[in-house]
Amino acid sequence: MEGKTVTTSVSIRPADALFLSWATGINASGLFREALSEQMAYRNIDRQRLVELVERTVQDGSRDFDELRERTSCLEDLEALLDGHDQPTPSCDE
Repeated sequence: MEGKTVTTSVSIRPADALFLSWATGINASGLFREALSEQMAYRNIDRQRLVELVERTVQDGSRDFDELRERTSCLEDLEALLDGHDQPTPSCDE
């Protein structure tokens, strides 16, 4: 399966940038993904389920990433959107 990669920039403090320049063997994008995974676990987001739903959307081709960002704020929103319901679920807005 061929997928698109969404890129973004992250602001870091000068001390962190300096450390990363010293520690050239550190994969900064890997650290970022690890931190995201930790936050997903903390917020009780099933990462594998999220990956599955986003990949399903990409394969389908009917929606793009910007639409997902605009119309969803939690996993339940994404599930509802992909199942054909346009309204966010109340549990996401609480």
